[in-house]
Amino acid sequence: MQRKKPEGTELAEWCAQWDKARHAEKIDLAASCGVTYDTAKHWRSECGISIPPRTDALPKMQIPIEELLGMKPAVNLDFVSFDIETSNLRADFSIILSAVIKPFGCAPMVFRADGYPEWKTDRANDSGITKDIAEELAKHAIIITHYGQRFDIPFLRAKMVKHNLPVLPLMFGIDTWRIAKNNFAVSSRRLQTLVSFFDIGEKGGVDGGLWMDAAYNGSKEALDEIVKHNLIDCEVLEKLGCISFPFTKSIPRL
Repeated sequence: MQRKKPEGTELAEWCAQWDKARHAEKIDLAASCGVTYDTAKHWRSECGISIPPRTDALPKMQIPIEELLGMKPAVNLDFVSFDIETSNLRADFSIILSAVIKPFGCAPMVFRADGYPEWKTDRANDSGITKDIAEELAKHAIIITHYGQRFDIPFLRAKMVKHNLPVLPLMFGIDTWRIAKNNFAVSSRRLQTLVSFFDIGEKGGVDGGLWMDAAYNGSKEALDEIVKHNLIDCEVLEKLGCISFPFTKSIPRL
């Protein structure tokens, strides 16, 4: 086909067609003039006719924090908040007392050590609760924790290896402690400090006597209080996760 460059009014109409066309349509438009796509693209850029602004761009979403905290997703995002309570900070010197897994916007699932038969006769054996926590956690894709990539997840993994359980599948983690460390100039990145500062709930302090009474004496009343603490942690963690999402540049593997 003979090369034919549009001129005058015809050029203006041709440019309008070019600006609206998709890539494949632009190739056809160039061919209709007997030139390559690159040549036609050069014609368009050098013709002096301004390019109209795009009107099909999606507007930026701006949602107040209050609305975001009260919002439920339209689809299952498969986010869960996760928190464990243990008798000590090292897996080889302690046991799991309780854990809470809370799917986003749904009721929490509670795991407590005194619900397993080993609690009465072999309290040091936390294989049952470890197995149940790991199996439930493995069903979810993205885990929200606070300092969880340094404590909750490594602690659980150590217990899983100890009890010959299969490793967790490919999962991703959002650690609100790490996000706070990188983005918020506050006096402390402790969960209690952030909850109070952002006014997203009430989180009480820790009474070490409760943990000792539960772990060493098997006190149901003490464990009841620990579970309440565990539940509150997961509830406020879900809200802190909402606040943290805009500052999440990527979600790393656990």
